[in-house]
Amino acid sequence: MRALIQILDYGSGNLFSVKDSISRAAPDLEIKTSSEYVSGQPDGLVLPGVGSFSSAQRILRKVKPDIKRDAERSGMPVLGICLGMQLMFQKSEEGPGGGLSFFNGEVVRFSPEPGVKVPHMGWNTFEISVNSKEKSILCSDLSGMKQWAYFVHSFYPKSGNDDAVVACTIYGSQMFPSIIERQNIFGTQFHPEKSSATGFKLIENFVKCVSQYSRR
Repeated sequence: MRALIQILDYGSGNLFSVKDSISRAAPDLEIKTSSEYVSGQPDGLVLPGVGSFSSAQRILRKVKPDIKRDAERSGMPVLGICLGMQLMFQKSEEGPGGGLSFFNGEVVRFSPEPGVKVPHMGWNTFEISVNSKEKSILCSDLSGMKQWAYFVHSFYPKSGNDDAVVACTIYGSQMFPSIIERQNIFGTQFHPEKSSATGFKLIENFVKCVSQYSRR
């Protein structure tokens, strides 16, 4: 039986680019896009970067207990992209509702700053911390500490788990976590599916985790 990755559909946009990147990274895996979530069925879950924190609640509040059970008790790999990473935290200034609380902290809007446009949109760098370079699963085999990635966001998480922050990005005078990781839980504030070879390597590394989990 092939390993199954589910992309959780919040009903807010086209998820083709995420699905296409995963398909290229792992053509032998099955990929399912759905707003329904059945506990124990997926071998990996992707929370995509489409929509808003509050609009995602319509789907998230229904499936949150099952996702948390599979991720925290069974060790199912989960990848959050942009909004998906923000949903891994407790709450957001963007709107009402609660996140998955995989990580402590709140999602906040960029502070107004002269000459700095919000949303933060386009290519920027992320820098992997020295302590994370050797132990990060998601960033395995990336050459160098600084990499380019594609961002589109107005909000970012203020993490209360500094040990989970793998890489940071600077926008204007503000620094924010751009990669978080703890065991089987991964998040990127940027879009790896739009971030060329660097992003594709991150997706490949996530897919490897899913394949290992499915063979247990």
